[in-house]
Amino acid sequence: MPFRWKIIAAAVFIFLCLWTGAFLTFMAEVENRLPALPHEINGIVVLTGTPARLTAGFDLLKENVGARLLVSGVNSKVTRETLRQATGQSAELMDCCVDLGRLARNTEGNAYETSLWAKSNDFSSLAIVTSAYHMPRSLVELKRQMPDINLIAYPVASDTLELTGWWKNPRAFMVVAGEFNKYVFSLVRARLDD
Repeated sequence: MPFRWKIIAAAVFIFLCLWTGAFLTFMAEVENRLPALPHEINGIVVLTGTPARLTAGFDLLKENVGARLLVSGVNSKVTRETLRQATGQSAELMDCCVDLGRLARNTEGNAYETSLWAKSNDFSSLAIVTSAYHMPRSLVELKRQMPDINLIAYPVASDTLELTGWWKNPRAFMVVAGEFNKYVFSLVRARLDD
């Protein structure tokens, strides 16, 4: 094997070792991250994606009297009434305390939409509700848009993706590996922004 190919093979091997170590660290954090909320919350943001996220967000809203909830990334075809019925919420709760964000099409869009909402409501801290494996990247993107707002992670288990034994499930592995790669990209972009 020519020397040049040995260098390339060594570089690929080192890259794969670094990627694997960082990925395993990411998964350990995702699997062990528990919600840690202050005594009272005023702003709650649910990043759409799974029913479990919506359930957790509405539960938080009911526990925190006077709080407001933003559901970010709502499809334009979904009406307030459809969402109310699908989640089993009262019309009073939906009318008083729930805002539907329809701008976002991805996590970066969620961050932008959330920043507009937080500014219009003068929030200094927000509870962020999303799937545990999506939380690290969400926090990076949200922090890029809102560096001065305290973001409180409220991760929920995905009801559409079983992470227990992710290494034995090709679909779960592909989803979390893809999310990890996006997270790394978000970190690099955030560093370059600084």
